[in-house]
Amino acid sequence: MTLDDWINIAPLLSAAAIATSATVALIVFIYTRRVNRRRATLDMVMRTFLDERGGKVYDAFKALVRRDQAENDDFSLVSLAAHTPENEAQRNVVIDQLNIYELVALGIRRGLFDERFYKLWFHRQFTTDYENVAQLVAVIQTKRPSIFCEFGALYHRWKKKRHPVNHPPRFKIIWWSIIGDYEKIDVARAGMKLG
Repeated sequence: MTLDDWINIAPLLSAAAIATSATVALIVFIYTRRVNRRRATLDMVMRTFLDERGGKVYDAFKALVRRDQAENDDFSLVSLAAHTPENEAQRNVVIDQLNIYELVALGIRRGLFDERFYKLWFHRQFTTDYENVAQLVAVIQTKRPSIFCEFGALYHRWKKKRHPVNHPPRFKIIWWSIIGDYEKIDVARAGMKLG
């Protein structure tokens, strides 16, 4: 190649180098964003559910849910809708847990947390806890409709699009039947029966 040939293709090489650099930068940006979202999700999960304080809050919350469900106990979660000096400690436990779920749901909607990661880990717990407090949330929302609206919206979205392992998409089930992987189909059916 002569110097004139290089002069003629130099703009093309520059443009190709710029396009390649921009593509690599975009890929790195997307990858870094995903990693940071997963890290933020894991940090939030660790702080709210797996550390000592978060575990105590959740255990106290579940104890109140069990009391609500017990036939021989006249306690009702709905009674915590109105703040009174007598129910302050119990109400704070429930509201603290609902606030955690509201924060998680808002973080997922705004893209701060990784929904797929959180859903794989906490889908059953999240949906079950919402169902347990749905009446209380409904009573609270009669006075302030925006309270726990993100928690409710995420619950309803997850009820439509269930856990990806227990409820795989139809195309996966069709593919498994085509390739003869009946064991995965049986596992998926068992998961669908459980919820």
